[in-house]
Amino acid sequence: MKRGLKTKLDMLPAEPGVYVFRNAAGDVVYVGKAKDLTNRVRSYFQAPAAGDYKGMALREEIADLEVTVCQTEVDALILEATLIKRYKPRYNIILRDDKSYPYIAVTVSDEYPRVSLMRGKRVRGVKYYGPYVNARAARNTIALLHKVFPLRHCAGRLPGQKGSTPCLYFEMHMCLGPCRGNVEVDEYRRHIKQFCDFLEGRYSEVLSELETRMRAAAREQEYEEAARIRNQIDSAKKVLRHHRALSSSTSDYDVVGTWSDDMRASFSVAQNRGGFHLGNLCFFTDLSDEQAEDAMVAEFLKRYYDQAGSIPELILVPAIPDDETAALSEWLSVQRGAHVEIRVPRKGRKRHEMALAEANARVALEGSKLERARDKGRVEAAMAELARDLHLENYPLRIECYDISTMGGAASVGSLVVFQDGYPARRDYRRFSIKFTPGVDDVGMMREVLHRRFKRYLKEAERAAADREAAHGWAKKPDLVLLDGGKGQLGAARDVLGVLGIDGVEIAALAKRLEEVYRPGEPEPLSLPRDSEGLFLLQRMRDEAHRVAVSYHRSLMEKATAASWLDQVAGVGPGRKKALIRHFGSPKKIIEASLEEISSVPGVPPGVARAVFEAARLVETER
Repeated sequence: MKRGLKTKLDMLPAEPGVYVFRNAAGDVVYVGKAKDLTNRVRSYFQAPAAGDYKGMALREEIADLEVTVCQTEVDALILEATLIKRYKPRYNIILRDDKSYPYIAVTVSDEYPRVSLMRGKRVRGVKYYGPYVNARAARNTIALLHKVFPLRHCAGRLPGQKGSTPCLYFEMHMCLGPCRGNVEVDEYRRHIKQFCDFLEGRYSEVLSELETRMRAAAREQEYEEAARIRNQIDSAKKVLRHHRALSSSTSDYDVVGTWSDDMRASFSVAQNRGGFHLGNLCFFTDLSDEQAEDAMVAEFLKRYYDQAGSIPELILVPAIPDDETAALSEWLSVQRGAHVEIRVPRKGRKRHEMALAEANARVALEGSKLERARDKGRVEAAMAELARDLHLENYPLRIECYDISTMGGAASVGSLVVFQDGYPARRDYRRFSIKFTPGVDDVGMMREVLHRRFKRYLKEAERAAADREAAHGWAKKPDLVLLDGGKGQLGAARDVLGVLGIDGVEIAALAKRLEEVYRPGEPEPLSLPRDSEGLFLLQRMRDEAHRVAVSYHRSLMEKATAASWLDQVAGVGPGRKKALIRHFGSPKKIIEASLEEISSVPGVPPGVARAVFEAARLVETER
């Protein structure tokens, strides 16, 4: 640590504030807020917790530190949001994607405000509502509400068209005609207020006011005006029926759900205003490490509600740090101008709505991954990146990925999935039941699976060559073998291919902890960029191999518990099974036996005894 940086750490005050980390080039890499600057900032220079990979990388980059002391934690939150917008630090990742959501914007600073669709940077004097999931949904909302509120459609600060001729909207009674002087500013702004109230969820107030005006017009025998207001009311109710669903409460509240994998997180926001469900918004962000759910949610709330069109009185979340709740609630209350409560639902309808929000977040994340996987340009770029970054001699047109699934040595299985030209070749998938590797030995099981697969390859390839047939199935030779694991699995693959004398097959192992790729002859693991298409393809193959292995493992365990689970323990054949049952009397008695009792059975080696014991514990747990 640099001396100047150490001096600044020693001088930190134990007060709330904002801290800014810069790298050696002077660029801002992270902005954070703290209730106690001394404790929070010093924590970055202590040994990071296991799995905190962002903390490890960030600590290596920190070259300078700036702090700003604030009067309260809420002031620190406001300043933090401002600095993140200004600097866009690379380690402040939540809601930093490039997606620009559309908002309905009302130019309230104009004499005769207009309504339009806007994206991008916000400007002063404009009131924003949204964001909306897509532009079409926002445009449809504007079009329907124009039938309710006769506001001007023309652009520019001043109303009217070139030539000062009234537009068709005026003739259709869908515009009050401010360009012709047909409406006073106060009357026009009353309609603008109703429009804003409607978007903010105060539907009953707007409808009640319209009905009062309709009855007043009828009493004055202004029947055309009364009929026009009646049509407004009907259009407003049609908007509510068509675009809104009933929610579980008449209050204003949002339900925030989240879902994440190794690389990305998605957030779903279900908006409920005035007893109506307005729809779901989904946001995605890249992850640089394994973050706790409550910390991710807290960051999302800060970033989202700093730019959201409206803040409700209640926000339901799946988790929230205890030491952040009060400050976040107070900050949101300041933003809204009224009290805001943040709560984790535990039961009832709200808990059910939270489960739906989390399901929406999961579906959105899986959908985005599927959309990316189907992009042909991305797939071709991924294979090119793999050939370059992994230093492959051949272009990886056919990639085989292997995974192992076991639970205490019971019903251990291996899976083989194949990607041809970057896409799954499901007809070539294979499943292996581990036969010769007892106990919990992932490397040994991987060695067994690879040996059986490539021994079969030699046999089938020889037969295909003798019959002059095209290679298919087992006889196809992969360009790249990908293993779920690290150096141990890589060494097993290298040994198997060497013993069988198979050349021309590249091998790599993908370690899940840091997403590092191990390659033969490389002293250090390779770290592919976390946003690279090549890494995404490797992860997709590994996840597919894991899915196949786990599915097969579960099916075997179900069969094992339904019949005799002893048949699924590696190393237990008919003879040992008979000896075990004769010794204990039944499989049920074996489940209740200790490791020492199982080890005492004649003809049962220690490794097999431990595998039986661990499998018995698993069966007991699932009963």
